[in-house]
Amino acid sequence: MTEHKSGGDLTLGGQRVHERLTREEPELIARVLARIQAEVADYRRLPVEELAGDIAGITRQAVRAFARSLREDRELNAAELRQVGASAVRRAEEGFPLEAVLTAYHVGAREIFAVGSASSGRADVADLLDVADRVLAFVGTVTGAVTRGYLEELRTKVGQEHTARRTLLSVLVDGGPVDVVARSAGITLPARYLVLSVELGPHADEGSPEVDAAIAVRRKLRRFLAAFERCCGDGVLASLDGPGGLVLLPVAGRGPDRHAVLDAAGRAAGVTVLAAAETAAPSEVRAVAAQTGEVLDVLRWFGRPPGLYHLDDVLVEYQLTRPGAARDRLAAALDPLDAHPELVETLDAYLRLDTNRRRTAAQLHVHPNTVDYRLRRIRDLTGIDPLHPAGLPRIIAASAARRATHP
Repeated sequence: MTEHKSGGDLTLGGQRVHERLTREEPELIARVLARIQAEVADYRRLPVEELAGDIAGITRQAVRAFARSLREDRELNAAELRQVGASAVRRAEEGFPLEAVLTAYHVGAREIFAVGSASSGRADVADLLDVADRVLAFVGTVTGAVTRGYLEELRTKVGQEHTARRTLLSVLVDGGPVDVVARSAGITLPARYLVLSVELGPHADEGSPEVDAAIAVRRKLRRFLAAFERCCGDGVLASLDGPGGLVLLPVAGRGPDRHAVLDAAGRAAGVTVLAAAETAAPSEVRAVAAQTGEVLDVLRWFGRPPGLYHLDDVLVEYQLTRPGAARDRLAAALDPLDAHPELVETLDAYLRLDTNRRRTAAQLHVHPNTVDYRLRRIRDLTGIDPLHPAGLPRIIAASAARRATHP
């Protein structure tokens, strides 16, 4: 019976295999990534950023782990398997297919064997068989770690913690026995929440024909929430889809700079964020969430740039858009413009650009005289003169009311 060598002594083509793998690591990783993209269709739909970042990183970790296991003549240790499992968790969070992840590891193992055995000859048969056996064992161990990590994440997301937090959020927003639900779920309620109604801009990958849009959206949302969780812990509650939704951040003391936190979340997700925010005790979340949702509508209607806003920032606009007879009468004042979309467009731009006619003309790509003519037509049709100081407040109010009744 032939005695097996130590992994550190396995030699092919006159060089120890683990040393060859370490020396050729950059080329090997590039080959693995190229082959994964060529042979596993799901990876071709991933954003380039993710392939060059997270996927390349876990590939590097796997190659180094196998080389170390050879050099030290052992199986993968617990720390190395945790890295593999953590990567599988991230794929599960994105909804990436498990079978694609497993196939990618098999592709990587074949490339490891190909590079390690590239210069082997007749005299290397015994070592070659030993290396092949160790590669197969590596694949088996990694497959187990990937599957465990992936399925455990699914169970976590769909399991008790996920359900409890969803239930708590629902009770906070809809009203109900908040304390009872929190106690039954083992969740300690903060004294106050920062209630955020958010609108997320689209990520560039969502519009790319080469990227799976659903994965791009989930990845955007995961990164957006992860930024909040890094700052505020695991007490963050959220109900988000692609365009946005509601986020509750637990506030302790003065809490972090909310503008900085929102900016960091937007950068992490790679999108612009428009948000309305107010703080609330748990018992106040229902009313405050409704209000921040209304403030977010006002921000949209008035074309406010991305950023974090409070009710105080849009008090006049908010009040002008509240339901009532006065709002309806104000909105009706602009009904004569319904048959003239170019006049509506001109008025919106004129008010948004601080009544600057030259900037309005530049944005609309028309001559300034055309803007003047259209503003006079608005005066003739509505009886309100947007060029006169006395008419300006009324037409601003009418425009606000119209946005609320014609969103």
